[in-house]
Amino acid sequence: MAVTPPPATPPEFPLSYDRLVLFLLVGITMLRSVALFLSPLDLGVDEAQYWLWSQTPDFGYFTKPPLIAWIIGAAHWLFGHHSWAVRLPACWIHFATALLLWRAASWIYGPSAGRLAAILWITLPATGLGSFLISTDTPLLCLWSAGLLALCGMASGRLRATPGMALAGFAFGFAMLAKFAAVYALIGLIFIALSDHLETYGRFGKPGEAATRRLFTWRHMAIAFIAFVIAASPTIIWNFAHDFSTVRHLGDNANISKHSYDLTSVWQFLGGQFGVAGPLALAVMLMAASRQSHETRWLLWISLPVLTLMIFQSYVSEANANWAMAAYPGLTLMAAGWLAGYLASASRPKRALVIATVGINTAISVAVLLITVSGSLGPLTPPSDPLRRLRGWQQLADDVRPLIAAHQANAIIADRRATAALLSWHFYNQPIQILVHDADAIPSNHFEANHSWQPQSGRRLIALSGAPNAPQINGITWLSPATKSVVDISQTGQRSLYIYRGVE
Repeated sequence: MAVTPPPATPPEFPLSYDRLVLFLLVGITMLRSVALFLSPLDLGVDEAQYWLWSQTPDFGYFTKPPLIAWIIGAAHWLFGHHSWAVRLPACWIHFATALLLWRAASWIYGPSAGRLAAILWITLPATGLGSFLISTDTPLLCLWSAGLLALCGMASGRLRATPGMALAGFAFGFAMLAKFAAVYALIGLIFIALSDHLETYGRFGKPGEAATRRLFTWRHMAIAFIAFVIAASPTIIWNFAHDFSTVRHLGDNANISKHSYDLTSVWQFLGGQFGVAGPLALAVMLMAASRQSHETRWLLWISLPVLTLMIFQSYVSEANANWAMAAYPGLTLMAAGWLAGYLASASRPKRALVIATVGINTAISVAVLLITVSGSLGPLTPPSDPLRRLRGWQQLADDVRPLIAAHQANAIIADRRATAALLSWHFYNQPIQILVHDADAIPSNHFEANHSWQPQSGRRLIALSGAPNAPQINGITWLSPATKSVVDISQTGQRSLYIYRGVE
């Protein structure tokens, strides 16, 4: 199938710039790795739960697909039981994503755009934060970028449509093992195919030309879909076998049944995107998206549906800012292609825009790095302190340990999922069961589904509660008095838990 070559690229810089950019990418990633090692902050709740999943490898879990657990399990096996080891893969996965986008942008826009794409990605505020807290978004974005690379190979004539779509399908399918948001890629591919189909039949453009500019046909779309299903089959099969628990949790998170129809939520979501991409970078991305050439218009069709769906979701119910992250690899490619022309321009304002876009995000990334090392927002810390959830868990474990020894307990009933996840981490390789009490017998999280308290006559245990009264659990006799653990986690906040001793 004939492929129209990409538009003329701006004048290029010496090849030595490649080495400089690679040095910057490696240097930034190394600094982030060292910052993780020095950080005094505990794991987050989700991170601790992902680690716990990694101790029992599977093809799926109650709330997420399995890839994040596989990655953390490998790092834990290699580096040992350290919080930095759990988070370390995040830095290097983002590094790999930057390399993939570098190659993709250079194929369709030229070498200067490739370098810019890598720099833009590694300095995104979301990348800086995502290199400190490992999440399911991190492997999703890397594999999504691999899928975009295959499509860029097709658009630039370096890959034929059949192998290109097979590779894209496999990449997006493997991304489903990280997060179900990968299914948005299929929606994007359908939009690309529909757009090309309409052009071919003369609805847009000139009928004779459009057929030669099609990225792929419906037959190739079928190939991508088959590859996608094959790659995603482990988590698909697991969900079939487990009553679609992950899918149902996804629906619960979306909260679609609780309609709000609130424009305020939309504005909050859109405002959050400036924090994800950077205040100037987002504006540049949207400007670049509005000025795409015909040859790279397909990037719009695979990126903007994600943002559109999430804006709608925020209006209907609610949407977290990171739920639109799958749009950003494509937006980064578009921004890099647009800025590459500005970088080569003799116009000082245009070059200044490139420098300002990267410079602002670099400053934000440095700030995130310093926060990681210090474990504090410094003088900018608000009274509530967003880092409070990453503090005090080690102290809680230390408060519980002597009571376990004195009571000869071998189980802890945690007050909630967060406490159960972090105590599981801190009591690793110790003969202590960490449980939760599922009062309504309807599992709503991993612990209620897999680590729920069940009666066991004669067992001595410890229970944690935020209330000054012992938990109401039939079959357990509580001993007095209770002990209280109080940990300062912010300027104005404390984590206070009562510790009860009981016998079944």
